[in-house]
Amino acid sequence: MKKTLSPKLGALLFIFLTFMACSSEDGANGLDGMDGIDGIDGTDGTDGLTSLISTTVEEPGTNCANGGFRLDIGLDSNENGQLDAGEVSSSQYLCNLDPADGLTSLIGTVIEQPGANCANGGYRLDVGLDSNGNGELDESEVTSSEYLCNADAADFNYQSYASLISQTGTDDPVSSVLDNSLGLNIVWARESQGRYLGTLDRSIDIGKTVIFFSTPSSHTGVRGELVSDNQIRLELQNGINVFADNFENLSFELREYE
Repeated sequence: MKKTLSPKLGALLFIFLTFMACSSEDGANGLDGMDGIDGIDGTDGTDGLTSLISTTVEEPGTNCANGGFRLDIGLDSNENGQLDAGEVSSSQYLCNLDPADGLTSLIGTVIEQPGANCANGGYRLDVGLDSNGNGELDESEVTSSEYLCNADAADFNYQSYASLISQTGTDDPVSSVLDNSLGLNIVWARESQGRYLGTLDRSIDIGKTVIFFSTPSSHTGVRGELVSDNQIRLELQNGINVFADNFENLSFELREYE
């Protein structure tokens, strides 16, 4: 036989359930759910490329009627430590004035430490006229400066050897070491006027090594090359194809990338 609740009992049960549902007390917290599975690590980004600059004497011609200098700038896309012709992204010319004007154009290249101009360091190119005729680009003669900045240091890892090099008369160059995370030693010898050979006390990986250097204010240009896995050559010019001694605080850096 089917049983049913009486109207009075049903009403009482409804009122009781309503009070239960409207209770001011919070219920007990439920159990925390399980942590989700960690996502897959992203793929490492491609290493950044190194900015390079090359200063070359420009013979009199179409680009500079009275000669001067050509500045080639680009990225070392093949990572051989040299700015190859196919890597040059831009070139600028610093031309000498007419000899009748009596002034010579000069350029100075200085390593720029990390700071406001270059967050990760780089190079500063100073340009001006030798108004006092002393053959040096003095600070007061600089008419413009440009910066070639390194890429974000987080994009690549390397160890370095940085120093300031000076040379007098026919003596061998001497170095004041600023940083040496590579843990090597370089001994410099004067080969001939304006030409110097640096010998390392251990071998380096040429394919992963880059050299940086600045032009002292007393000279008009510097060329550098990795001769072998333990030798470096620097050539300092003071004029068109004129090699010259006597300089102070040439900034030099050797970087070996991982």
